[in-house]
Amino acid sequence: MISIDRGLLGKGQLGDVIERHRRYGEFIDRLDIVVFSPKGYNDFKLSEKVSTYPTSSPTKVQRIFDAIRIGKKLCSQTKYDLIIAMDPFFTGFVATRLKKKFGVKFLVHFHGDFWSNRLNPGMKMLSRYVVGRADAVRVMSEGQRKSLTTAGVADRKINIISTPVDLQKFIDVSDKNVSKNVAQQTVLHVGRYDEVKDFLTLGRAWNIVAQKYPGTSFFQVGGGRKALQEIRDGGFVSIPDSDVLERSTHEELLQYYGGTNVVVLSSRSESFGKVLVEANACGKPVISTATTGAKEIIQDGVNGYLVPIGDAQALANKIIYLLENPDVAIKMGERGRELVKEKFGNNTEKIIQLWLKVSDV
Repeated sequence: MISIDRGLLGKGQLGDVIERHRRYGEFIDRLDIVVFSPKGYNDFKLSEKVSTYPTSSPTKVQRIFDAIRIGKKLCSQTKYDLIIAMDPFFTGFVATRLKKKFGVKFLVHFHGDFWSNRLNPGMKMLSRYVVGRADAVRVMSEGQRKSLTTAGVADRKINIISTPVDLQKFIDVSDKNVSKNVAQQTVLHVGRYDEVKDFLTLGRAWNIVAQKYPGTSFFQVGGGRKALQEIRDGGFVSIPDSDVLERSTHEELLQYYGGTNVVVLSSRSESFGKVLVEANACGKPVISTATTGAKEIIQDGVNGYLVPIGDAQALANKIIYLLENPDVAIKMGERGRELVKEKFGNNTEKIIQLWLKVSDV
């Protein structure tokens, strides 16, 4: 597997990424993961069957060449049945090089609705090159599948399997210190730093809410210093450093979900929106920009709200409405819990079956 998620190296993980990959290892003989990383990271063993290897590269460009080098070394030592790239860009390019040299089948994952959104022409060309050489593509939603087939990708090549979510862990979360007083309520955003998360719009929306209800608490989990700066650039300059975290264990994340009133996403692009499923499973209402993934999870006005992408005022309006109407928020959260129980769950075994099918094992 080729990945850019440094959480797999044992430092800075967000949520259940390590637990999820350990679970994959329970179904196969071996899973080795090459991770794009800056200097300062070491090899890390997640479990007896799952190991990660950082590129520890001085520059972003060097990470590509180091990933190819490490991948070639691993492929020379072990006969792999499948190579998995976690995106159709540079991890995908590395996978194409390894496939060409070693003849191993290659699966690429689309964790973003890249082709339905504005994409740098060079990156779009790269992604088309990668997809053209992949033996199969895994997407997270029906909307993504339509986007790829419209662009000419053969439907038989595309597989829809969303990110696994262990719903029971979230369903068991009980409300903790949740207030019905609007001035004491809490709003939560969960997501690592990435430009598509649109922290500028998030900061603008939070600033609008804070001006009306300055006592309301806001927490961002996963974005760290870069997210904090963009939130402040968006106008919410009064947010304390301590309210924007760079990392959180899965147990800590559950506590944040349990203690919040509303969960929001401001992304420009989401192929699935795992955070929305987790929040609903915890009985929390969700407000999100109308990305491809969010539209498959949120029934507008039922378990949450959808707002236009990039519209800070619309996002703030819905946050304020749910803060001012806590009974509505509670009912939405309860309905959300029922909806995600009906529609989503742990797809680990489905993913493993896809790996076996693509590799012809």
